[in-house]
Amino acid sequence: MTVEQHSAQWVLSLLLVMLVMIPAHATAQWLAIEVPERPSADSASVAAGRETYQGNCWFCHGEDGDGEGPVAEYLWPRPRDFTVASFKLRTTESGELPTDEDLYRTISLGIAGTAMTAWQSRLSEQERWQVIAYIKSFAADLFEDEAFDPYEFIVEPPEPPDGGRDELIAEGREVFEEADCFECHGTEGRGNGERAGELTDDWDFAIWPANLHSQWRFKGGSSPREVYMRLSTGLDGTPMPSYSETLTGEERWKVAYYVASLRNEAQDENSAGVVIAARRVDGDLPSSPDDPAWATTSAVSIPLTGQATFAPRWQIPAVTDLSVRALYNASDIALQLVWADRFADTLPADSAVAQAEGWEADDTYPTLFPDTRRVRGEYPDAAEVMFPARYTGTPQLPHFVYGNVGQPVDLWRWNAALQHASGSGSPVLELRGSGAQRPPEAQAPESQQATGAGVWNDGQWSVVIRRPLATEQAAGEVQLSAGTLMPISFHIWEGRNGETGLRMAVSSWYFLSLEKAAPVVSYFIVLLAVLEVAGMEFVLVLWVRRRAARGRLTEYGVTVDS
Repeated sequence: MTVEQHSAQWVLSLLLVMLVMIPAHATAQWLAIEVPERPSADSASVAAGRETYQGNCWFCHGEDGDGEGPVAEYLWPRPRDFTVASFKLRTTESGELPTDEDLYRTISLGIAGTAMTAWQSRLSEQERWQVIAYIKSFAADLFEDEAFDPYEFIVEPPEPPDGGRDELIAEGREVFEEADCFECHGTEGRGNGERAGELTDDWDFAIWPANLHSQWRFKGGSSPREVYMRLSTGLDGTPMPSYSETLTGEERWKVAYYVASLRNEAQDENSAGVVIAARRVDGDLPSSPDDPAWATTSAVSIPLTGQATFAPRWQIPAVTDLSVRALYNASDIALQLVWADRFADTLPADSAVAQAEGWEADDTYPTLFPDTRRVRGEYPDAAEVMFPARYTGTPQLPHFVYGNVGQPVDLWRWNAALQHASGSGSPVLELRGSGAQRPPEAQAPESQQATGAGVWNDGQWSVVIRRPLATEQAAGEVQLSAGTLMPISFHIWEGRNGETGLRMAVSSWYFLSLEKAAPVVSYFIVLLAVLEVAGMEFVLVLWVRRRAARGRLTEYGVTVDS
């Protein structure tokens, strides 16, 4: 294979990686996959596995299996180093080798939230068994040593303890706290514990504890049985230990039920449609993100992914889920944005560094771990709402990354640094974008009418952005009115993840609908219709009773007692 072919292959592979890391909220259960009978491995199967590996795996895991493929420095988590035989997903005790069936499950299903895609639709059963034989050859001294036979160390989960689900969840939370799980995962399980910012894996790369609410990213499934297995085996190579020696089987089951219960239920209840319905209210709109008024309208879940269209592209966004609600009154609209964020990053960044990191690309994709550091800088958290500046109802929309020349976009950007700066005025800045080739520019002072507020609490930002529906600059700014659909898109930056400029999480276009209040006359029409139906029913009952009394409906079995 030529150098050009190698280069083209790994670029295409990286693009594929971007696709497989897009949120998918249906996680296959690792233990539930049906594993066919394991064939005996021989030199022929190892040789065949080598061909499969070189055609599909080397650009991440390296030709020597050491995790140093040509795209490895652009990925997080890093590809696994097969030469040390340390694997996260196993049914064996902590520190032991995986079984062949364990490797088959992982290759078949992939690993959620990482670049390890599912291969069950691309490789036949035979090819998967063969590539397993080849992967094991990178650490043959361990896999061929009878003293390390993984089938001697399989974890057999006992039956779950008796008791109702709610009881198990409540007791599981108590065990979660007693076992100090909150030190990493946070009090509410959002991955924001006091140790979250200091954790590293066995290769000294920074690693974050899981947000237990984002269970689509769970490695190896999110059912109580799957969580029990992870608590028992640990995730080798990471700070996640085994609790088989510190918690009883019953306690592990209870924690598993508690963790499984943390699934983002609000997200499950939220609409997954493309229309955000803004409800009309009388009086003032809520100015606080935690105002009870927000509960009176439905939320819409917005999936986010890394901005991968323009350099500098961003393949590892920290925020992958956004919840949006909207309310409006006669004069203004208010949007509530809620997303998980382990850290509240409120300090301003050096503007020159932010400009260089966010808009000047030294490579198509940024190297993620210079000197083993997680990112190359820290910046304030931010959120942005985007509209076409001049929407005419046509299907052709501006690009969802800052529009195009000739198709500008209006932006309402909330910034955590402005939120926490004394005397800075509104933390929301209105900008105009005309393409991703240059940063959006602030609108004129008379156009700065958006206001807002943000509250960070236990691993979660809640932000309100509010602006008048109509402005005096009607010809040049987005105008909103009841009864129309307006395209809307979102951008989120997580400062601790090194996100600034084009290094951000983005959504596709959605639509904002300001529900039109029904006219008063419509209520009278409904009332008249109800009365008319009731009257017709009354007349029909009288007619039936009279004819039955005269014996004219006896042939239909209808009679009236005398």
